[in-house]
Amino acid sequence: MNQIDITAVRKWLEHIPGGSLAERYETEWTAFERLDRPVVTLFGAYDTGKSSLLRRLLIDAGAQVPEWLTISARHETFEVNEVELAGCIARDTPGFVVGASDIRAQNNSERALAAVGLTDIGVAVLTPQLATAERDVLREVACAGWPEGALWFVISRFDEAGANPEYDADGYRELGDRKVRELLDVFDQVDRERVYVVAQDPFQTAGPDLDVDREEWDAYRDWDGMRELADAIEQISTASLSGLRRAAGQRYWKAVVSEVLRELHDRLAEFTASAEVASHGVARRNSWLSELEVLDRAARADLNGLVEEVFDQSWTAQDNSARDLQREIEIALDRWFTKHEARLQRLKTSIGKAGDRDRARPSWDGFVSLVASVDSAPTVDPNSGYSRHVEDLGPMLIALLKATQGVQEKASSAKGSNHTVRGVAIAEAAFPVALYIAKIVDDRNAAMAGGQGAAAYSLTEAVSECTRQANDAWAPFVEDVRALIDAESGEQAALDESLRRIVQDLETAVQEGSNL
Repeated sequence: MNQIDITAVRKWLEHIPGGSLAERYETEWTAFERLDRPVVTLFGAYDTGKSSLLRRLLIDAGAQVPEWLTISARHETFEVNEVELAGCIARDTPGFVVGASDIRAQNNSERALAAVGLTDIGVAVLTPQLATAERDVLREVACAGWPEGALWFVISRFDEAGANPEYDADGYRELGDRKVRELLDVFDQVDRERVYVVAQDPFQTAGPDLDVDREEWDAYRDWDGMRELADAIEQISTASLSGLRRAAGQRYWKAVVSEVLRELHDRLAEFTASAEVASHGVARRNSWLSELEVLDRAARADLNGLVEEVFDQSWTAQDNSARDLQREIEIALDRWFTKHEARLQRLKTSIGKAGDRDRARPSWDGFVSLVASVDSAPTVDPNSGYSRHVEDLGPMLIALLKATQGVQEKASSAKGSNHTVRGVAIAEAAFPVALYIAKIVDDRNAAMAGGQGAAAYSLTEAVSECTRQANDAWAPFVEDVRALIDAESGEQAALDESLRRIVQDLETAVQEGSNL
């Protein structure tokens, strides 16, 4: 099997997006590497008899059974525990459950498989049914690159296989041989000499008790298969430890690469989906802002011509009173406002519908969850013991995203909110304009009555001031639409650049890890 460059793996882990994972894995590996005795790890599904097997081996070897050892048909082992056995370190692991949906079962499986990655001798414990759901997992373990004689299989609790060894010894042996052949057909990497058929507690003689005398099983030793297994453990030599440990290093760091790559692929899919949401939002935002600017410019240009036209018509009509001019201005402004505000409303409706469509897309929930994670600024809490270190990769990436996100002000909610047009009637908006007009008209009429001509600058000034005040009244309506655009796309705009950069970094990390 191809050898992996462990130095290259460590360097790769140092440059994972979001921060280095190298030290965490290195610490775990170093603690294992310093052990001066071979490590033997029992693993398999729950209720295969791992704990009862370890109890029997300890009692037969004259060793003390630790209090943490629990024997039950239920999930009773939740941690990886170890004990000295025949010059080795024996580890009992939680039973794993393939496809488990509850968190505890998933954690048990992860701890068990992580412990298998840090062992010199792996002992897969199976029931006489030879595993069904766990078969693919065990096959993956068997293909991990074990040196000859380092992976054992124990067919456990064989007194329950269907043949009674006390009344049909030949049938019991024949059934055992057949099960071994079936196992070898499934796991062709296994050495026949390292497959053991055992009945560690025949007929449940000891049950769940830990304080059991060795003599309790004397009547069954001729056929229970435990002597062969115990002898094999005693023959594990420390002289072969260096070779076993080198092979364990290859398995461990290959497993690390595979584990981190799986997590990187998952994170890449998540961040790519969110990056697409952000990019889509930014494109919409730019389009909306551009359309809003066009509408605003058109309204203001229309207003300039409108005010000047009304004044031109009224300025030379000496019989027009201030009230008449005020009414004409109000009518003109009302038409102008109705026309252009309707365009704003159509844009707002379009924005709202587009936002609703976006929120209905499957990728939207993931983006909202990402925004919530960034806002909550989770603190990385490294796991200890035998667990998946890459669980930290998610918080690391979120922290990176928070540190590098855009500086644009974000809306308070990624889902948007209801924005109502400011309750300012156009007549109210035009009222200060009308008052100003009244003064101009009065001044003009007084000047005309006194034989003085109406100053041209007064007309220009009147048009300019009226236009300014009408624009001031119009501006809040434009800003209301701008606020809606911010509410619908502010989060996407704030995270767009950072998400694109993280996706690029994740793609690079995946490619480099795949090349290892």
